Amino acid sequence: MPLPGNGTPAGAVPLDAIDAGEIADLLAGAAGIAGALAGQPGAEAACAEHAPGWQDLTDLHFSLAIAAAGLDEAVEQHTGLLHP
Repeated sequence: MPLPGNGTPAGAVPLDAIDAGEIADLLAGAAGIAGALAGQPGAEAACAEHAPGWQDLTDLHFSLAIAAAGLDEAVEQHTGLLHP
């Protein structure tokens, strides 16, 4: 994929480390909430309705947690900073 002058893949929106860290925090928070609600019938029904790409809230929890960790790792590799 070609890289424009700012070093991002074409069509990508560049994020600075602070923005990426805040997004990682949001993903981690959402993962925690999904994990806490896992197994509750009303919450599971809402997950099935609004996030049908995941089997249940446990699956959504792990997907969000993996995304948060991956973003933190990308920030660390790109900037040398590890988001706490």
